[in-house]
Amino acid sequence: MFLYIMNMVVLGLAGYFCGKLFDLVKKLSDEYTAPIACTLEDPDSTTPLASPSIFEAPTKALSCIIPAYNEQDRLSTTLDEALNYLQRRRDKQGPQFTYELVVVDDGSKDGTANVARNYIRQYGLDTVRLLRVSANRGKGHAVKRGMAAARGEFCLMMDADGATRFADLEKLEGEMEKIMQPSFGASKAAAAASGDSQGELGVVFGSRAHLAQDAVAKRSPLRNFLTRGFHALVYFVAGGRIRDTQCGFKLFTRRAAAVLFSNVRLQRWCFDVELLYLAEQLGIPVAEVSVNWTEIPGSKIRFTSILLMATELLIIKMCYPVLGIWSIHSELTMAKKTS
Repeated sequence: MFLYIMNMVVLGLAGYFCGKLFDLVKKLSDEYTAPIACTLEDPDSTTPLASPSIFEAPTKALSCIIPAYNEQDRLSTTLDEALNYLQRRRDKQGPQFTYELVVVDDGSKDGTANVARNYIRQYGLDTVRLLRVSANRGKGHAVKRGMAAARGEFCLMMDADGATRFADLEKLEGEMEKIMQPSFGASKAAAAASGDSQGELGVVFGSRAHLAQDAVAKRSPLRNFLTRGFHALVYFVAGGRIRDTQCGFKLFTRRAAAVLFSNVRLQRWCFDVELLYLAEQLGIPVAEVSVNWTEIPGSKIRFTSILLMATELLIIKMCYPVLGIWSIHSELTMAKKTS
């Protein structure tokens, strides 16, 4: 009798989990085809700015996409560091080095947008931009929307907390020069994704893997166990070529950003792993380079976040290779969709 009851409980929990998983996949699929509103804001006007498209020709050398949710206390330091570095580099390289910082306000409830507005007024709309998402959807969604409106030949994704030294951009650029290629790989998915776009393809992940030993010594046994479990799931989903998928400092060629982010469905924790999976399927070269990283107070990761990460990794595995629910769309298809 006891075993019967336990079996019924297990089956009930499994059914509940599968139902929730189905609902989440449906929501992600629905919002992929009909995304929520997003506005490129002029702080001194009630009229939104026309949003550029990642599928258009670049008009900047570099776009820096900064997803921000309730980051009013940390955003200023990050913007100051980035702008100071970029201005020094422009002074050195000349006016051909052009750049933009795109702050994507992911439905913040604090003064994040006001911080960005102040920088727009100080540096101008052509240098600092504020993209406002109508409701919080997660870091992955914010980065995706920011990349869709990027104007740069190269597109950098960076966290709002400034944990990575911004000057390490040069490390990513150096590695990018080594791996860029003009076409997709030879796989069936890569052949289907290729359109008539021109440009190099490449992705470089900033990495904290060299700091792993120190982190293991400082974390609790439970946190270490969960971290190892997460890495095992990442290996199961996307392979083990990239040791640190979650560092918030990644560089993309414009063409790679266009095809990868236009195909991303996940909105929160594991969109980085989905990006890696897509790049592997498309034959886009990916590399990893160590960066200087500092622990910044105010982390939003909780124990429940680990469980949500595991769920999202399972979704990647089920929706792409196992069930084939999610397709990888071509450059031409996505360019037409955004036009």
